[in-house]
Amino acid sequence: MKKIINSLVNLKKNYDGYIQILPGLTFSQKDKIRLVEFYGNSKYLNGQKDEFGRIKFFYNVLNGICDVENAAKDIDTKDVWAVSDDGEHYTESFILSKDIYEWMKEANFAQTLNEMIDTHTRYGSLLAKKVIKDGELRIEIPEWKNLITDQVDIINNPIVEIHYLTPAEILEMEGWDLSNVPEKWLESNKRLPVYEVRGKFSLAHYKECIGQKYTKADERKFSNQLYYFIGEPGSELEDSKDINEKLVLVYWENNVEQVYKYLARKKKAGRAFGVGVFEEGEEAQAGINDAVLKQMRAMEYTTKVIAQTASKKLRGRNLLVEADDGTILEHEEGKPITNLQLGPSGGLAQFQNLIDQWYNQLQKTTSAYEVQRGEQPPSGTPFRLGALILQQSSSVFEKLREDLGIFITEIFNDWIMPHLAKKLNKEHILAHEFSLEELKEIDRNFAINQANEIAKEQLLSGRIVTSEQYEDLVKSITEQLTKTKNKRFLEIPKDYYKNLKAKITINVTGEQRNKAATLESLVNIMMIYAKNPNLTQDPVLNQIFMKIVELSGAGISPVSLMGAITEKAPETPQNAVTGSKIPPPPQTPQGEANIALQGLPEGSLPEGELSLGANPVPQL
Repeated sequence: MKKIINSLVNLKKNYDGYIQILPGLTFSQKDKIRLVEFYGNSKYLNGQKDEFGRIKFFYNVLNGICDVENAAKDIDTKDVWAVSDDGEHYTESFILSKDIYEWMKEANFAQTLNEMIDTHTRYGSLLAKKVIKDGELRIEIPEWKNLITDQVDIINNPIVEIHYLTPAEILEMEGWDLSNVPEKWLESNKRLPVYEVRGKFSLAHYKECIGQKYTKADERKFSNQLYYFIGEPGSELEDSKDINEKLVLVYWENNVEQVYKYLARKKKAGRAFGVGVFEEGEEAQAGINDAVLKQMRAMEYTTKVIAQTASKKLRGRNLLVEADDGTILEHEEGKPITNLQLGPSGGLAQFQNLIDQWYNQLQKTTSAYEVQRGEQPPSGTPFRLGALILQQSSSVFEKLREDLGIFITEIFNDWIMPHLAKKLNKEHILAHEFSLEELKEIDRNFAINQANEIAKEQLLSGRIVTSEQYEDLVKSITEQLTKTKNKRFLEIPKDYYKNLKAKITINVTGEQRNKAATLESLVNIMMIYAKNPNLTQDPVLNQIFMKIVELSGAGISPVSLMGAITEKAPETPQNAVTGSKIPPPPQTPQGEANIALQGLPEGSLPEGELSLGANPVPQL
């Protein structure tokens, strides 16, 4: 156990120190995190009182800048959907998107996204952690103040996460060996520090912990390992002679999964920690605070009523306590009483000028200009200039949001989708509130399915179904569906997504879409279809067109669009015997989505929420 403790202590020692990027240029990750914590809580690093014991008020401008950036690069659960690379699997990707959305609601992933965005903005660095508990997946965002990492390479070196657990929480941990933990630790009312150590260590580290002999060759073999230490209540992880008595190893494991992913907001050479808003605005915040404090002190002096005179008769007198309104004072000839001006040279306005200068510098550094914050720009600012400033500012946030979107996409592909693949490929019910367009397409397919079933039964019993009767039946079922709510229950069959060999890509875009770009995409789609309305009859052109629609970002679902095109020109084959037009019997390819009402009694439909099952229906 000596090897892993020494590694842990050395990692902490390096973390507490400074790294030299260039001669004269040093960096401390610990100091930057401390800065964010203090400034984020409107506290000074050197205390809240000055040398005279007076309170120093903190004029916080960075929290507001963070709110602007968070709003500009906001990513919501509605912005996450599955896109199939295979044009034959739009239905699967459409339904999978709804399954993913329901999982995100269940896992409260919206809050996780908000934590990701805010941590990315404030600290400039984002660390995400994969946690499996009771068979369910959670994505956690560890707090930087509770982390110990390598300052040069965070993700490829050991990471120490400090948890502060109560004795009761520790006793509930399964698989932990608590036999060596002192009873007085577990009987105390204090929280105990628990050090979770993950990273690559030599095989000798692990063998020493489990009591096996190791060789020199083992010291050169490395693997991902996990250790949990419990520390003495109130103790710190410091290099000391009694460190072995302050740490107790309670869990160890070899060949564990890498559970961290890291993203830097703005990278800097020579260090792993990214640059956040608080680091960018550190000088501006200090300068504004200094100007505000000086302005307050100047106000204290200038509001004092002080008079002066050369008359010795009035020496030591006080106008405030000795003179009422209307009092006439006598002074020596040529030695009048005059007011003493205590205002600073240039007046108090100079302090406001300093504040404005620092704030302008902060705006340029963070790209959070007045127009981006929704404030009125200075008088005389041309409209076109304001639009250009907003465009430039938005492009900066767009780049940051794009990086964040790629990071979240990696989390989905590497962690979430493999977990959901096991869960969603089981037979399950998808309960989801669909949009009006989606409901129209789902209900249309359901109505056709039910009409086909009824028509088939009548044909098999020797009765003729005319095209008019069939259309009336579809219309009647559709009208019944329109009276229900917007929630449907879809029964997804087992291994429904298993045949989806095409890669599923998670596209993350902002809620605040560029309206001009969206409008342009819609116009382009409309022009393509207007010039060739029959392109959907060509399988190759149809796939290309649907891929254009899907990737355009115009907010149109290819499934809904195909339904609208099909609805525009319905075609039904004629019955070979009677000559009347009837629908063909339903044929559903194996493994494809089936959507239909469960237990429809004699063509009638229940009002309210609908339950959709796995009866054969035409594909969406």
